[in-house]
Amino acid sequence: MTTGPTVLDARTASPHFPGIGRTAVGLARALAECPAAPRMMLLHGPNPDWRLPVAQWPAITCRSSPFGLRQHWEVRARLRRADAALYHSPSYLMPFAPGVPAIVTCNDLIPLTVPGLFARPARLAFRLAHALAFRAAFAIVVPSGATRDEVARLFPRHAPKLEVVPHGWEFAQAVDEDRCALLRRQLGVPDAYVLVVGTNKPHKNLRVLAEAWGMIASRRQGGATRPALVLAGPRDSRFDDGGPPAERLRAAGQLVSTGPVPDDALAALYSGATLLVCPSRAEGFGLPVVEAMGLGAPVVCSRIPALVETAGEAAALFDPTDAVALARLLEHLLEAPAERESMRQAGRARAGAFTWARAAGTMSALYSRVAGGRA
Repeated sequence: MTTGPTVLDARTASPHFPGIGRTAVGLARALAECPAAPRMMLLHGPNPDWRLPVAQWPAITCRSSPFGLRQHWEVRARLRRADAALYHSPSYLMPFAPGVPAIVTCNDLIPLTVPGLFARPARLAFRLAHALAFRAAFAIVVPSGATRDEVARLFPRHAPKLEVVPHGWEFAQAVDEDRCALLRRQLGVPDAYVLVVGTNKPHKNLRVLAEAWGMIASRRQGGATRPALVLAGPRDSRFDDGGPPAERLRAAGQLVSTGPVPDDALAALYSGATLLVCPSRAEGFGLPVVEAMGLGAPVVCSRIPALVETAGEAAALFDPTDAVALARLLEHLLEAPAERESMRQAGRARAGAFTWARAAGTMSALYSRVAGGRA
């Protein structure tokens, strides 16, 4: 059995990978504090994310992008030079013959499971890249039972390799209330708002949410308090940002887009939200759901397998295709402070089941098992 380090590939800790990068950093930081973790080493790009535990672990600098062909020989060479015992990639974009036992994390199969999201050539490329990564891996880590079931359905030969390791939520640390209020003002966010965290990709379902919010806004006229709808997260120029319904809300001053925000500002947004809404048609886990719960925001989310699994009984659920039902649910909760408080308490309890420390402990045991040839 080799005694070299376990190498965590942190090249995806970059703005290009907002979700995968966030989970890679969260896991890395927890592993740095985990007594059971094996000897670890980071592999990162030329400009590593400052939140990575670069002071605690030795590191390998790799200039190859996860998208480039060059990585297939450069990463392999770096691993050989480090005498690595194991390689863990948080993304399917990895060398497909790393030369050492490998683990890959598959956060979701959304490019393959959401119709119309990508053209056929792109879908075939996604499928091939996943198949090659899964073939190279001794174990495939997924964040939920829902994602495990999708991988097993689409790649049945690799089902025995699947391991469920849920993400943690503590990445967005709490900020004191005065600082929160300042950060929200700097973002142009009003005192009362309903929050959405994520991108504008089609499966995030912003158009249905905008339609529902337009119904609410049309009924809350006169002296009624009208919270704003706030969208926080990176925007992809290939896709619209909620379509005409959202444009009408922006023109009326009822929708605010902050763009990507740093960790302290995201925590401020979660902690001050009247509600967090996650309207997605597809997710692999639902990180904003548990982050919001952990920071005290009542959660409303779509009734899809991954979000039902993650939220448990702590969220209010809706059919993501039904804007009318969503409007009714939101309108009800906006007028029900006692019910929101009950949801807030249930959410905090639910978030306690998802910690990065727990994920790090589970991953440490898996690292030892794979490196020892017992996968």
